[in-house]
This record gives sequence, structure tokens and C-alpha cells, in this order.
Amino acid sequence: MTQVFGYHWQIEFCSRLVAQMADIEYLFFDLGNVILPFDHEIGATRIADSITAHPDQVIKWIFESGLQQSFETGEVNRQEFCNRFSELSDTNLSPEFLLHSISDIFSLNRKLIPLIGQLKAVNFPIGILSNTCVSHWEFALLRFPILRQLFSDFVLSYEIGAMKPDALIYERALAVAAVEPKKCLFVDDRLDNVAGARAMGWEAVVYQSVEQLALELRCRGVKFNF
Repeated sequence: MTQVFGYHWQIEFCSRLVAQMADIEYLFFDLGNVILPFDHEIGATRIADSITAHPDQVIKWIFESGLQQSFETGEVNRQEFCNRFSELSDTNLSPEFLLHSISDIFSLNRKLIPLIGQLKAVNFPIGILSNTCVSHWEFALLRFPILRQLFSDFVLSYEIGAMKPDALIYERALAVAAVEPKKCLFVDDRLDNVAGARAMGWEAVVYQSVEQLALELRCRGVKFNF
């Protein structure tokens, strides 16, 4: 993260930024590596250990084959995902074990939750916009019930049939937000996804830290206590 130096610099930066922007009226958060940090190596290692393979090979079967992308765009369902993995790996893992293994990879960004909670407390509209598959999403809701407590709007790639940075998923998200593009802010850890939102006329920032995000929000006129 680039360190922000000096109170006066922050004031000048925010003043210039606010002067150029419409007030933000809706905020979308990415899920993975923003709210829920994750590590695919955890699942790959668990699967590899069960079939005497190397985790790198498991990564190739799931990701480099395009299988995970198909899962996250809803092109394949859970059973089809498991069948395809069995074909690629020449194994016969139980669907329950395989789907749990690829999903039990998340932790909660506890430093970010108070900021989101404060946005919720002042009734600022917030939602989740995420590339995810049904197994990851259902696991996340079960493991982290706070997601339903904080958010009511969920725009998910496997339901939409498109992944960020495809324009379609931003169009669907904007329909949920029901605001002008320039009044919608998106927070994501990936620059390509941020660029995709900006190409649709949104405000968007790359998530680096809670402190950086709080400053970005204040600079855009979002009022909350944090």
C-alpha cells in the first residue's frame, strides 16, 4: 500500500476529489480478498493429499482447464463440476468432499467489518458484487452469517451468467442499486475489475486496507462514523 502522508495533504486531496464527483449513493463490495480473504492452495492441498497428487496439478485441473470459470458463470452445476473434475484427474472423489474442499478456503476480514457495520448503521446502501460459484457462496453464508446481517443485495456471477469485468454483471448490479452510474462506487482487490466498473461510468477503487478505504469513502462524500 502507498502510505498517505500528512493531514493537510489528505484535506487537499479530498477537496480536489469531491469537487470533481457526484455524491456516491450506493456502494458495492467485492467478496473475495476484500470481505473474505481466501487461498486456493488450501483446497488444492486438501484434495491433492486425498488422491496422492501435487497441489499444482489440482490447480491446473480446476483453474487452468477453465472448470472454475464455468462454475462461476453458472455454465456447469455442482454435479457437472464434480464429474468434470473426475474426468480431468481420473479420480472418483465424493462430491461432498470435493465441493467442501474447494470452498473451505475463506477467512473473515475482521478489520473491515466495523467499517461496513458503520455504513449499515447510518443506512447507507451497500451490496456485494462478486465472481463466485454456488458452492463458495453457500459455504460463505453458512460460515459467516454476518454477511446476511450486513448486506441485503447480492449480485453473483453464477446467477447472472457473467463474471467481472464483463459489462453485463455491472449492468445487472446497477439495476439493483437503482442509481446513476457515477453515483455507484465499487471496491475490489483486482485492478481489472475496477477498470471494468470505471468503463461503465462507475466510481471504483482498488482495496488495499481499511484505512485507505475509509479515506476513499470520505473523499467521495460518504458520511459515517469510523
